[in-house]
Amino acid sequence: MLHMMKNFFTAMASIMMLGTTICRAEVPVVTIGLIGDSTVAEQSGWGPALADRLQHKARILNHAVNGSTLESLSRRLDALIALKPDYVLIQFGHNDQKRYGPDVYRGHLQSYVERIQRAGAKPIIVSSVTRRVFDKTGKIDEKLGSGENSQLKGTLAEYGSVAQDVAAGNKLPFLDLYWISITHHNRIGRDACMEYNWKEGDTTHFSRKGAEVIADLILPELVKFIPELKSQP
Repeated sequence: MLHMMKNFFTAMASIMMLGTTICRAEVPVVTIGLIGDSTVAEQSGWGPALADRLQHKARILNHAVNGSTLESLSRRLDALIALKPDYVLIQFGHNDQKRYGPDVYRGHLQSYVERIQRAGAKPIIVSSVTRRVFDKTGKIDEKLGSGENSQLKGTLAEYGSVAQDVAAGNKLPFLDLYWISITHHNRIGRDACMEYNWKEGDTTHFSRKGAEVIADLILPELVKFIPELKSQP
């Protein structure tokens, strides 16, 4: 009887140790904050798809908001960094280009970088994902936002260049999602890209399929910047 009880408790201890090991393996070891506009946000952005891809590797804090700019989301950044993320991905541009020029954008972005660093997190600057607007040659219209009659203050490429400059000036990682997404869209063509639309005619926001594709474009780049993602299966 005593021998049976000993075997029982030994078996239970083994099961408990195994359970602890499994739980530890599934607990994310890194926390990644996201801040940006609707192309990142929960409703129609790539953020939720990225969270799904990383659900056993990272905790994702998505603080992106529809219609936002660097300026308008300043207080929400404070709320995000108060949660002590390890990294913060910053992607703005779509709405900023409607409200102020690249020079003002530069100042706001620099402020974000400094505040994130003071909070002990590591900023990763991301250029804006492209709009799916094609020109007459069947390629993404990179000039959208240029010209005297444009209501925009600059092209996404111009804001992306500023983002790259800020990253370089602060020796930070730069994920060039603008050009990565343009390359992808030009490769598959206009008709295939329309499957990424959140609703018919919406060439900015993402369907589930579109969000998943963008997340898959981001992941190989993100792994280069976040060593904790490499060390996990």
